[in-house]
Amino acid sequence: MRKAVLSASVCAVMVVAAGCGSSGSSGPGGTTHAVNQTVQSNAIGQKLDLSKLSPSIKDPSSPVTITYETWQDFSKGSLPALAKEFHQIHPNISIKFLAVPADSAQTKLTTQIAGGNPPDVAYVDDGTVSAFAPRGAIENLQDYMSKSKATPQSDYVPAFAKMVSYQGQMFGLPIDGESTALFYRTDEFQKAGISGPPKTWAELEADAKKLTIPSEKQYGYALFATTGETSYYWYPFLYQAGGTQTTDDDKKAAFASPAGLKAGEFYVGLRKYSSPDLWGSDSWTSRSTFATGKSAMYMAGAWFAGEMENTFKKQIGNNWAVAPLPTMTATSPCATTIAGDALVMPSAGKNHDAAWKWMEFLSAPQNMALLNLGTKKNPTTLLPPRTSLLSNPDTFKSNPILKPFADNMKCGITNLSDNPNWGNVDSGPLSDALAHGIYGKGNIDDELKSAAQKADSLLQAPS
Repeated sequence: MRKAVLSASVCAVMVVAAGCGSSGSSGPGGTTHAVNQTVQSNAIGQKLDLSKLSPSIKDPSSPVTITYETWQDFSKGSLPALAKEFHQIHPNISIKFLAVPADSAQTKLTTQIAGGNPPDVAYVDDGTVSAFAPRGAIENLQDYMSKSKATPQSDYVPAFAKMVSYQGQMFGLPIDGESTALFYRTDEFQKAGISGPPKTWAELEADAKKLTIPSEKQYGYALFATTGETSYYWYPFLYQAGGTQTTDDDKKAAFASPAGLKAGEFYVGLRKYSSPDLWGSDSWTSRSTFATGKSAMYMAGAWFAGEMENTFKKQIGNNWAVAPLPTMTATSPCATTIAGDALVMPSAGKNHDAAWKWMEFLSAPQNMALLNLGTKKNPTTLLPPRTSLLSNPDTFKSNPILKPFADNMKCGITNLSDNPNWGNVDSGPLSDALAHGIYGKGNIDDELKSAAQKADSLLQAPS
């Protein structure tokens, strides 16, 4: 999953102190900020006056330092430049970056909250918001959002707003996102006599079969059986078949329905065209198999495009493309998983108003675009989860490969369960059932039915 991918190596802890940066207006009413002038000149989207995003929320009267915990790379690029500009606009607020590995971010934040010493703002996976909001560990942001020009709720893509909401209220600000699509090797398709990407499940299986040459350790499709990845990449098939995770009351599992069994049988059946060497791995670790042509098709998010363009450009060249995920039939509705990250404000933080100033600043459309898309000189491959930016043609001028992922957003479905214990089901019996099927350790129908029974107990347990 993308969360494991974005854990850029960040080893320093950096404080944006008073006077850091360069000349330019430094007061709250300033209109020019030379430190970030070059960056802002490349910005896409509505350019709000960053000094007047929420006038009714006052800056602190004396200096405070806001801690921002993240796995984003703050050693270079737009983020440190934005932090310097923020300090010029809000001279009494300094930003201290705290590095955290992506794969342990939720665990660390949980420990910090329990100990009463959380960061003022945390960058988290959207899916983790539901773990904190029901317990009162993070702030309801609705009141802050209503006072800010930077965060109109109507502009957030609905699926991303839903991921960070609890009981209809937003407890996180979506800051980046992606949808899942199909990457395919154009050269391998040509060799196999396949004219284009598959559009249905039947075509996907037929193409995977043609592209699989076990004697050469070349396979048609990359399949993973590791916790999190197994279920995440199965969900599009579940949704396309008309299935869902839980019943309407969220108290029982629904993934072993006829639709779920159909999706399970198809997904696990792709094991015949996937390298067994990948089953115990994950999409990040195994991405090189696509770059070298050993996996001809790869389901992943937009982060994967960045890897092919940057890390593996010499190996893969231009021999790849992206297509929407195949649908169950030619007339079936599209459906795909989406993922993203959000900004949250831990309730035990000490500087809520100042923390909000930083959160809304990063969320302003021109800044969100910079963080997600980069610049013409240094483009990146995430998507801003705001309708106004996704509908702006300029969004894709620097990196047109992102357009299919943006188009895919209309098919995006987030986790359909709000049960606080769903995570235990996803990482436990459901992932185990799919993994057993992929490894050939059990009949997938029986595995899913057994997993559903175990899931019912977990879903009804006290949270």
